[in-house]
Amino acid sequence: MFTYSKRDVSPSRHMEPYSHSRLSIYEQCPHRYRLRYIDGIEMDAMSIEAFTGSVVHGALEHLYSRTGGGRSMEPEELVAYMRGLWDELFRDSIFIARRNASAAEYELKAEAMLLAYYRRHHPFREGTTVGLEHELRFSIFGTREHDMIGYVDRITCLGDGVYEIHDYKTGQRLPSPADLRRDRQLALYEIGLRRSLPDVKEVQLVWHHLAHDRELRSERTKGELEILESETSALIESIEGCNRFPRRKGPLCRWCEYSGMC
Repeated sequence: MFTYSKRDVSPSRHMEPYSHSRLSIYEQCPHRYRLRYIDGIEMDAMSIEAFTGSVVHGALEHLYSRTGGGRSMEPEELVAYMRGLWDELFRDSIFIARRNASAAEYELKAEAMLLAYYRRHHPFREGTTVGLEHELRFSIFGTREHDMIGYVDRITCLGDGVYEIHDYKTGQRLPSPADLRRDRQLALYEIGLRRSLPDVKEVQLVWHHLAHDRELRSERTKGELEILESETSALIESIEGCNRFPRRKGPLCRWCEYSGMC
């Protein structure tokens, strides 16, 4: 078991909390970061991949909210809920970057992912669910204190201070073991969880790659979390000291909500 204690550092001049997704946007394209977080330009556009992910996440949140306390949910109910959510939330501003693809094709993929997940995990008694889309607010420390925020798909307690942090992935890319060791998102969530719950002794990081029906796991040492905290703090401080936010052209530009402005 290990814990984190606060240190005496000067507060960050930046008032809005940082998140893994926010930092990733800066790493992918500083200009996109500026448009979104500095200029405050909000776009209604969303890729079909992002929309599919949000609907699948919503359906799984509903599943676990319904299956707690010995209750059950049939797979047909889960699919019906997902389809209702899809119809309710779909809008004209959702764009499809892939040629010859349709929204109906993505809806079928969402159904297939949910059914595969249902078959693998039914009857959903793998520990006690203690949080769904759980908000974590915490601080990390470098030369200054930096506020962080994250939303965990699911937090499970296995008992005796052992927790699992679950994350659902709907993309096609399957990470390597080395990729998992470098993953920042869930490791940051572990820091936040350890600072939020005093009884945490062990944390297991769990990724559900739904398109492949795969479950991947990893753990972090105290030293690895300390290095991550230092590196993330340094990244935030470099962003806050940045005066230029250049465009960074790459394969992800087709999926950028600001592509029409760039």
